[in-house]
Amino acid sequence: MPRDRSCSRTAITLPTLAILLSCLVAACNSQSFQTGEPSMPTPPPAPVQPPPPPFNPATQVDGNWFATYPGGPLRVVIGLDQMKMGRNYVATLVDGNKDVPAGQVMWHGTVDPNVATIVLAEQVCAKRGDAAERTVSARLVVRDVDHMTEELVDPKSCPGFPVRYTRAGASDAPKPKKVKAYSPRSTK
Repeated sequence: MPRDRSCSRTAITLPTLAILLSCLVAACNSQSFQTGEPSMPTPPPAPVQPPPPPFNPATQVDGNWFATYPGGPLRVVIGLDQMKMGRNYVATLVDGNKDVPAGQVMWHGTVDPNVATIVLAEQVCAKRGDAAERTVSARLVVRDVDHMTEELVDPKSCPGFPVRYTRAGASDAPKPKKVKAYSPRSTK
């Protein structure tokens, strides 16, 4: 009887098996299967970071200050305007003088985007006898976190300037004025 050759066509011969085995061994020896080394290549070194921007003391002027307004030194509180975003300052007079009552907003200002240590402001100019208050353009030059000077853009537009500010906590801050305590008169 003749031999059935249909099985011999699908049978794997020894040379084919040897080639398959060598491919399998070669694949297992590749670098991706090695356990001693990382599977990912090492990342390139990080670029050198630029230095941080210099400190701008004009961004730190909120707080309690003494100002040399006429009749001063007068206490001024500088805070951030909660109705606006960013560094929008509002300076409020705590102690009044003959021209300006206590609680009056003295100026509104923002940090100058182009010049560090400058705050651009609109200053209230109040003189005795003025029917209405008016504002004039001013700039505050911040020397350090405890000292600044307010100058008017037009020095003749309002009297009493420049005004010097000293932070209340500074070592050279003026002493607050002592207010006499109330004492009832004795009736004898």
